[in-house]
Amino acid sequence: MGAQIAGRPVVVTGGASGIGAALAVEAAARGASAVAVADVDVEAAETVVRAIVDNGSEARAYQCDVTSPESVAEAADAVARNHGAPALACANAGVMASLAPLLESSHADAEWTMRVNVLGTLHTLQSFGRLMATGQEAGWLMATGSEHSVGVPHVGAGAYTASKHAVLALCDVLRGELPPHVGISVVCPGLTASRLWDSTRHRPGQYGGAADSDPAAGMLMEQKGMSAATVAQRAFDGAAAGRFLIPTHYHIRHYAQRRADELAEAFELLSAIDTTDYDLATVVAQFQSESG
Repeated sequence: MGAQIAGRPVVVTGGASGIGAALAVEAAARGASAVAVADVDVEAAETVVRAIVDNGSEARAYQCDVTSPESVAEAADAVARNHGAPALACANAGVMASLAPLLESSHADAEWTMRVNVLGTLHTLQSFGRLMATGQEAGWLMATGSEHSVGVPHVGAGAYTASKHAVLALCDVLRGELPPHVGISVVCPGLTASRLWDSTRHRPGQYGGAADSDPAAGMLMEQKGMSAATVAQRAFDGAAAGRFLIPTHYHIRHYAQRRADELAEAFELLSAIDTTDYDLATVVAQFQSESG
């Protein structure tokens, strides 16, 4: 059994545009009792809320800076107070700095990317995961990773690629720690028509401040990317089916297979040298047995 949202609240971080806005709209369409649209840009979040409300569903905007654990915790408390514990919490907020070769990229851009994409996801999973884990109702967490989570190297976006690998790692650990009534999924989209290309418009001063982005990137994403609505539909379908990994673009398979082939070859070569089992579970069991 996967995520069941009909008649219960849903919260989406980074919900003011792109995939986040599409997730919010899709949640309403699937019968969520209320949609909490959380974003650092609360005015833009209000625009999404109005569209949902105008279509006959309940929604409310929440100002939320995912880089601040206090801000996320406050948003989680407010959502629970106003709507009840959510059936689904989407840790979707994410950014991408301007493209640059890794050896030439700035520390500020890398730190900003990691704080939003990695720590922001962690803060969201923690605040809403605790809310679900301590409750009695079934809950589901859904993080927005990327095709870069599963082996697609984004040339010119090293920190972004690393951050999305980290999102997958966080969720993979968490799925083994959550109580049985709480599940988790990672959505792995490819090229999507969104405003990810224009993330620097909200970049804080300590990381270089707001800046214009390359409009050609926006044209590429808008004209050639999958619609955010389709990504959201596939994300909800996957979560409803209880799937951990939810790729939304079929081409990602080729990159994932290439990574799997590289790993298989590396282990095949290693097998000729040493096959000793150093798996932590095995080592701990042996150690405990030997220690009496």
